[in-house]
Amino acid sequence: MASAAFQLEPRRAAAQRAPGLRIVRGGRYKLARARQMARQAAIAAAAVLVLVLVTAIVNSQARLTELTGDIDAARAELSTAQSTYDYLTAQMDEIANMSNLGTVAEKRLGLVQTDPSQITYLRLENESVIERSESSAGKLLDGLRTAALSLLGSFDP
Repeated sequence: MASAAFQLEPRRAAAQRAPGLRIVRGGRYKLARARQMARQAAIAAAAVLVLVLVTAIVNSQARLTELTGDIDAARAELSTAQSTYDYLTAQMDEIANMSNLGTVAEKRLGLVQTDPSQITYLRLENESVIERSESSAGKLLDGLRTAALSLLGSFDP
């Protein structure tokens, strides 16, 4: 005697039914796309960083090469200056040598040695005075010379 009004089976079927799923378009696709763009941005940033580092290294190498050239030029100039200094020092030592001094004076400067007869020694005492008397002819010649010099001085601009 079972009653037809009681049915337990349909209630169990309703309770066992799976929850309703809602399908949304682009859910994981947008997240994957964002991850892919972030990965591409990281790769681009790394490439830019590598490019900047390579450019800095090339620039520093070029500057280093330029400065090395400048140092080599300065060393060559220093070497030339040192050899010139050594040459001039040797020449000065040669000229300053007392035995060679007379030869240099005669040959390079055209000087001649003095004749002992040309030297006059005077010994003056504390109160000695030398007076030179002038003759009238000497005074006349001095006046003419002064007049001629002033005349020539007036012609000079």
